[in-house]
Amino acid sequence: MVIRRLSYLLDREPDTGSVRLQPLRAPEPTPSEDSEGGGGASRDLLAQVEQVIALTHRRTTHGVLSCSRLPNGGSLLCNGRTDREHPDAQRQFIDVVHLPAGASEFDRMWPIDTWRSRSWDTPVPADGDLLPAPEGHFDRPLLVRFAREQASRVAPFLADVRRLWADPAGRQIVIAEEDPETTVRWIALACASLPEHLARELTFVTRADEPREAPQQIIGIGPDSSFDRHDPLLVEHLYRVHDGLGGPGSPYLPDPWAELMAALWQAGAPPIPSAPVSPASGRASVVTSGTAEPADPFALAALVPQLLRLGTESGDRLTALHGDSLRTVVGTLASAAQDQDQGSPAIEELTRVCQELGKHCAESVTDPLALVLARRRLAAALDQDTRLRHDPLVGLPLGESAQRSLRTEFGPRFDKGLGRRLRGPVSGWAGPLHLALVLHGHQGPGVEDAVNKLARVLLRPRGPESADAVAVLKSVGHQGLNRRVLAKIAVETTGRRSDLLRELLTSPQGEWVRSHLDVAPPSVRLVELAVRWSGPPHHLRGIDLFAKLAEPAPGSAGPGGPTATDPRTLETLWGLVWGSDQPNRADFPRIVHICGAEAILAAHLGTRFLAWLTTPGRFDRELVDFAHAVHRRPELTGRERATARLLVVADDFAQSHASPRDVVDRVGELRRAGSPVDAPLWDGVQYLLARGFARLSPHELYESGGLSFLANSEPALQRHYRAAVQAEFADDAQVDRMAARPDAVADLFYVWRRELTRSSRAWHTTVEELLRGTLGVVLGRMNEEQRSAVATRLVGRSDNWLQTWVRWTDEMAHGGGRDTRIPGAPAAYPPAHGQPPAPHVPGQPPPPGPGDLPQVPPRYPPGYSPSHPPSNSPR
Repeated sequence: MVIRRLSYLLDREPDTGSVRLQPLRAPEPTPSEDSEGGGGASRDLLAQVEQVIALTHRRTTHGVLSCSRLPNGGSLLCNGRTDREHPDAQRQFIDVVHLPAGASEFDRMWPIDTWRSRSWDTPVPADGDLLPAPEGHFDRPLLVRFAREQASRVAPFLADVRRLWADPAGRQIVIAEEDPETTVRWIALACASLPEHLARELTFVTRADEPREAPQQIIGIGPDSSFDRHDPLLVEHLYRVHDGLGGPGSPYLPDPWAELMAALWQAGAPPIPSAPVSPASGRASVVTSGTAEPADPFALAALVPQLLRLGTESGDRLTALHGDSLRTVVGTLASAAQDQDQGSPAIEELTRVCQELGKHCAESVTDPLALVLARRRLAAALDQDTRLRHDPLVGLPLGESAQRSLRTEFGPRFDKGLGRRLRGPVSGWAGPLHLALVLHGHQGPGVEDAVNKLARVLLRPRGPESADAVAVLKSVGHQGLNRRVLAKIAVETTGRRSDLLRELLTSPQGEWVRSHLDVAPPSVRLVELAVRWSGPPHHLRGIDLFAKLAEPAPGSAGPGGPTATDPRTLETLWGLVWGSDQPNRADFPRIVHICGAEAILAAHLGTRFLAWLTTPGRFDRELVDFAHAVHRRPELTGRERATARLLVVADDFAQSHASPRDVVDRVGELRRAGSPVDAPLWDGVQYLLARGFARLSPHELYESGGLSFLANSEPALQRHYRAAVQAEFADDAQVDRMAARPDAVADLFYVWRRELTRSSRAWHTTVEELLRGTLGVVLGRMNEEQRSAVATRLVGRSDNWLQTWVRWTDEMAHGGGRDTRIPGAPAAYPPAHGQPPAPHVPGQPPPPGPGDLPQVPPRYPPGYSPSHPPSNSPR
């Protein structure tokens, strides 16, 4: 085909503004309108050329370059230049190059490359038409710098460029820039991003005053254009406007191809010519490229080589893509990875991209690519079988959904292979076991069988395969598997069977157990501690070893504390320390204190404590706790049950949880049922009963029958009662509170000094000691008014009680006991010498005569206190 080089003069009338288009160099039209041979041009073609010039250049100044397509498929390249002879005239020369459809001259250049080419001004040689030389100088480095300068606008612009071919009637692109050079760079960037054959077809005009008349795909305008860049109808519906002059521009419509292209430009990795696409498969080769036009010129598969480079160099550039675009890109990479023709280098590149994306994206994004790569690895692993020495899924960012898919697809095959291997020697288990763990974790059915067999082999440390089992565990190196094997060992070595684990720990294979104690159950750690502390240099035995094993480990919750109260672990602990033997009876309280009675019963060790229950040798709080735990157990004998309930009844009474009348009725009965009752145990029961009686009010003590019970009880109970009551009066605050309650003092005095129908000889002595150690102390803190209130309350009972109170207070005041003398009272006098007369206080009535009662209540002068008399009164 012949290149048509034409020239026109575009002149404008200064008065009317009309435009005239005058051909300066044009071939004579041939008679036939469809003839283009012999150097001629059809009339229709010339009319089309002139129409394009009129629409595109008549309202523009010089220096405008345009590229248009004609109805017959040819291309028209037009360049406007000034008239050198009349530079101020409103006219310009339009140099035109017509390329018929199918011409190959643009194969070596883009039309935009002729921007400001000097060859436009070169006179046309006489021997033919020439295509202007490409002097645009839009090389890759220049466009990379431009794309980085316009980073936020590149993806929206390229998205609209792609849509120019998605819809033949798609909206034109309007680029508003101050400098036409910037518009030209946008056009060059579009050409460099498009597939080669589309870049040569792109039509544009670098500057137009009225875009509505321009037929090109990309139209450049300046700030003085009549195009309203703020009109919503134009910006949002009729055109795609990219405004570099501060206007709103058209809203961005995300597009995966455009976003990916923009990321490539930002990374300095501009696209390369499209890779060939097989029409049958629709997939592009990852490692090769060609010149054939793809079925889909914007298929992301054609960009896979750039994607690989971009993904490995900077994964965060890909993650900056719009969410849907990023998923589309990952899906494209997954399709490339699924191609079985891909060689190892390409798969390695895809793996690196997947790993890089996994650092920045959620697993749901990378799962499609990671899943394809995992399938390839697992399929290869099925062929390797026992030769596998690494995790085929290591490094792949697989989400839970992807892992479930892999388990469904490959799990049965791997379990079948593992089951076949488990029937053979232990040394061949590592590979299949590793694969099963990769898919199922440590929960698969095949793994369950392997765990049981490994534990069984390990617990025969002298067997021929025990060392092989340790080698398999070390080779697999799976923490979950180690934890499950140790848990199975713990189940198989509870109680008396702990000797099996002890034997394993003392064998060479025991080092594997010690190296994984952090994931071992408490019972395994206990056995290891037992081996350590019972051996040199400690040589602990019995209760010392038991207590040491129950100590909390530094920085952890076990194996002491909660471990010692765990029934299964306690059973193991007992077997480690005593086996079938029995601890010393003196050690039982310490055992109960460490473990608790409930744990002992849950560990089925309660029968070993029953002899200690009935004959403890001494009374301890732990004995009472054990009685509470065991007293309802059906396996107890009558004596054991009565003894336990005797302790429980006494303790409940001491803790205010039982009625005193019920206790009085039951104690004797339970004592007889548990006869013979161990002396220290009975003494402890009496101690608890005494504490219960001591907490009763005087009225409760008398009405419940507790007073009669105490008065006729053994001296030990009375002694414990006296000690319990007097302990309360050792506190000064309690004494002061009692002194302020004359009614309580009177009631206590009345109950303790009451004559009973029956009472032991020791009771009278106990009462006197009680009074002296309690009310005698309180009496020293009471004033005359409070003592008179006690007397008044006792008078309400009878005059005899008043006389008894007076006699007792006199005894307390005159030597009835040490440290009980009432402040301000006369000094004690010798027996049989009578009482000296009381001193007379000035201003007061004379004191009562012998046998007279004082006034109730006494009247004191203002400011007088019996405990702090005036300074002139005798002390």
